[in-house]
Amino acid sequence: MSTRYAFLTLFILTATMVYAQQGSALFGALRARQIGPAVTSGRITAIDVVHDHPEIMYVGTAGGGVWKTNSGGAEFRPVFDDHAMSVGALCIDPTNKEVVWVGTGEGNVRNSVSVGDGIYKSTDGGVSWKNMGLRETERIAKVIVDPENPQIVYAAAMGHLWNASTDRGVYKTTDGGLTWNKVLYIDENTGAADIAIDPTQPSVIYAAMWGFRRYPYFFDSGYGGKSALYKSTDGGVTWHKAHQGLPEETLGRMAVAVAPSNPNTVYLTVECASKENKGLYISHNAGAQWTKVNNEFGTTVRPFYFSTMTVDPLNDSIVYKTGLNLIISENMGVGFRSMPGSVHSDIHAVWINPNNTKHVIIGTDGGVYESFDRARSFKMFMNLPVAQFYHVSVDDDIPYNVYGGLQDNGSWFAPSQKAGGIGNADWKATLGGDGFWSFRHPTDKNTIFSEYQGGNLARYNIQTGMAQQIKPYPIGDQQKYRFNWNAPIHLSPTNPDRMYFGAQFLFKSTDKGDSWTIISPDLTTNDPTKLRQKESGGLTIDNSGAENHCTIYTIGESPLNGNMIWVGTDDGNLQLTRDGGNTWKNVVGNI
Repeated sequence: MSTRYAFLTLFILTATMVYAQQGSALFGALRARQIGPAVTSGRITAIDVVHDHPEIMYVGTAGGGVWKTNSGGAEFRPVFDDHAMSVGALCIDPTNKEVVWVGTGEGNVRNSVSVGDGIYKSTDGGVSWKNMGLRETERIAKVIVDPENPQIVYAAAMGHLWNASTDRGVYKTTDGGLTWNKVLYIDENTGAADIAIDPTQPSVIYAAMWGFRRYPYFFDSGYGGKSALYKSTDGGVTWHKAHQGLPEETLGRMAVAVAPSNPNTVYLTVECASKENKGLYISHNAGAQWTKVNNEFGTTVRPFYFSTMTVDPLNDSIVYKTGLNLIISENMGVGFRSMPGSVHSDIHAVWINPNNTKHVIIGTDGGVYESFDRARSFKMFMNLPVAQFYHVSVDDDIPYNVYGGLQDNGSWFAPSQKAGGIGNADWKATLGGDGFWSFRHPTDKNTIFSEYQGGNLARYNIQTGMAQQIKPYPIGDQQKYRFNWNAPIHLSPTNPDRMYFGAQFLFKSTDKGDSWTIISPDLTTNDPTKLRQKESGGLTIDNSGAENHCTIYTIGESPLNGNMIWVGTDDGNLQLTRDGGNTWKNVVGNI
């Protein structure tokens, strides 16, 4: 017993010492170094710029925190790395450029968004930050500072994405963030998706409230049926619905924008089920009456992901609407033009210079772009390394190469080191779309396997630069395959020519994907209540494949026994075969 006790004591002491040495003490001089790719940037969620000093800009990102430039974009530096990496809103105090507010938690509610931990404030231009509360809101879509009293700040809290939460609604502080009051609350399912303020009468506020709920297999915009537009004329003390002229049906996500040059002009995008009623609405009397002016594709596309509008500060006829592409109207929404195709798709943020309204900065899924001709041509800032990797792998070369897939920016590979440093030209693309798993063949140095969403697997040849689709397809009357948005590839550790791929069935190939064999039955629950991708979206169907469910999510072959294969599914099964796929057993009950 004494020997066991001594051993146990030594183990505990060692574990305690290792735990205490986490971080720099544990790793010594080992430091992370950036290797790219900077040829692509990443999803931008918020932008704000100091109006009288447009060279000073803050950029909020989906997964890379907040970045700042003092040089008009010539150089950016991260200023928020010690805090939440997911950003929903940015707002610079209009009376003091050193005071900056950040609402954390992305409001573009994909099924892969991260959460935040409240609202932050900096009083020294982003050098240091203090959490000012609202920690349980998870995602803050908008922050507005009262232009006449900087102690008054409003925050639109969307709240939890996957469950009910009372930490939703419009919050207000009158003491610079020391205390907060929830001034508008509907219920535990309805959050604040957008707010707008009348800059000439800051006590006039509009709030777009949105009921929504995401499940692993379904998204419901309009959830609970209480989405509505509210208006307050007394700084949030009292509210009333501003619905005169709006559709008399269940509403979804809305975006609201007040024209700074004429606050009687207010724009509103409306989501609802009926095609004839959704689209862009305008009010010429500060929300007392609404008129639908447009329902073209750009005004209605994917409201859960694209619900931001910005009005030209000097001209109430000019309005910008985010979407797959940025659309711009110069006649109060009656007609729109699109920005040039050279800009990355999926636009989420727009800033317009109030002193030169031809100067426009936008944030996309591929970074930040700037225009000086009212969004007719753009240049990209190539120095914002905020791309989001889904997966990373390496090979055994010396120096080794790095492979990975990026959200909405394809799959890439590059050397881990190079004399003179790794440059953009060293990164090579293997496939487009949303990049997920990417591996080099274990023995064939010219072959890389990469994929984009929905199981679109390809084999890339380094010598030719060509990618060939090798996705397995059903033959004849075979059941349709269900691939996860992030479908798994697995290279055998015991046989370099063996590869696995997962739908609801497990596929095996021994010829680099030229042919596939199904080596399992359906390994999922195949629960029909969770097979609702074609209905997903709620008021706006969004059949992108992101909610494909009852699918294989992870695969592992034993490195000691090629006949032993483990498979995990997104609906909770853990399947095991010990004979190469002839028989399977669900062992999740043992966990």
